[in-house]
Amino acid sequence: MDIKEYIDTLPLKAVRPRADGTYTVVPRMHGGILDAEQLTSITKVVRDNGLPQVRITAGQQLLIDNVPEDRLKAVIEALGAVGAAYRHKALGCLGTAGCKLGQQDSQSAAVRLSELLETFTMPTKVKAGVSGCSMCCAESYVRDVGLVGRKHGWTVVFGGNAGKRVRQGDVLAEDVSEDEAFAILGRVLAFYAENGKKKERTARFVERVGLDAVMQAASDED
Repeated sequence: MDIKEYIDTLPLKAVRPRADGTYTVVPRMHGGILDAEQLTSITKVVRDNGLPQVRITAGQQLLIDNVPEDRLKAVIEALGAVGAAYRHKALGCLGTAGCKLGQQDSQSAAVRLSELLETFTMPTKVKAGVSGCSMCCAESYVRDVGLVGRKHGWTVVFGGNAGKRVRQGDVLAEDVSEDEAFAILGRVLAFYAENGKKKERTARFVERVGLDAVMQAASDED
């Protein structure tokens, strides 16, 4: 098995080639959290293989850089699980777990949202932001899916985009419980998964079908 065939057996985006002929490797992690065993394993791999650095990505993951091709398989086998834990990104700020401004548990909600996104076959990638307060550090209003924690519950946002055509997401509900927020997201994501065009992000989807249709799908009314 050549190196390309070997990489193809790995989880999505676990390994990527660099222009200089080396590779980047992403250890598997959930919501930006690593335990002591994982940290020890990563440190040992970097030291044993003389690798120059480990970087933190915008997606709250660690990335081991400049892995030579002849060491790639050994590095991966030493690390254990590699690649994104979830296909779709759901980033969470510290929230009540470590921020004095946090009003909701954004970290656990981000993991829950990642798991929800995996239950659908989406037209394209989905980025989500879960912010524990209205400071919105996870940029929830410019993500495909957003949650913003407030004193009395969650604000649910859909259809944001921070790309070339910036769009602020639409608020689908305010001051709802976490379970209610996820019920709303489940309905609107099902609507998007069924009616979105291939490679159509949620911002363009909302512009095409109209906000009224999205709000109707998000409601629990028949």
